[in-house]
Amino acid sequence: MRYIILTICVLLFNSGLYSQTDNVSLSFGGGLNSLAYELDCCGKKSSDFGFSMKLGYEHFFNPKEGILTGLMMVNFSTSATLNYRQTIDNFVDEDEKNYTQRTYFNELKEVQKQNILILPAEFFYKIDLSQKLKLNLCGGFFAGFNIKNDFKTQSGELESRRFYYALNLEIYGDYPQHGLYSESDFNGKYDSKVLFGGIFETDLRYNLSDDLDLKFGFHWLYSFNSQKKESSLNLYNPNDLKYNGVFNSNLTNKVHPFALGFLIGINYRL
Repeated sequence: MRYIILTICVLLFNSGLYSQTDNVSLSFGGGLNSLAYELDCCGKKSSDFGFSMKLGYEHFFNPKEGILTGLMMVNFSTSATLNYRQTIDNFVDEDEKNYTQRTYFNELKEVQKQNILILPAEFFYKIDLSQKLKLNLCGGFFAGFNIKNDFKTQSGELESRRFYYALNLEIYGDYPQHGLYSESDFNGKYDSKVLFGGIFETDLRYNLSDDLDLKFGFHWLYSFNSQKKESSLNLYNPNDLKYNGVFNSNLTNKVHPFALGFLIGINYRL
């Protein structure tokens, strides 16, 4: 602990001796912004393109080093195409006969959309490639908060049936009052935890004037902890005809946001 305190004191002392103006930046971009999870042979997952926006602030300790913080909004888009059969035993029908509730997921595609507010805390190191061209290397940690976290099905269907083992008979049809029906239109929201993870950035900056730079770079971030809250719910609840969604069910255990993308913007020296 005393080494950490000593390091912080040295950095603060150096920053007091060094008088270079700090920087603010505004960047936009996108990339492969995915939610990493496994479906355990119940279907397949695919990732889509998502956008990113960042407002950054840099404070220099010396001509080469400093800290970076700010606000970053990252849009995540992932889809799960479900193909499997869910079975729940020990149901009793109107005639007091036992049956098993079977739910068939036939190419049911669920799209998950999230907007996560990232609060980064990074150290950076600046390399002078030429008089006008600079390279920045940044790395650190972040905290993430879900601003939007919902799902919607786009195609395929869910079909609910009854199976009587004693008769070796499966019953299906359009009788919602008896839990027999098919449906394809579902939507809802997910609850999630606060995220903590690592972030790495690198960008090239070209000097346009004494106060302004054009920047182009790449970023990578990954959540160390899972955003998914524990759940023992089935994906579909036949008692109230409710589709819970992949992340609200026992179909997945962990969900880790992951982003690899680019940012283009401007950097202004205060």
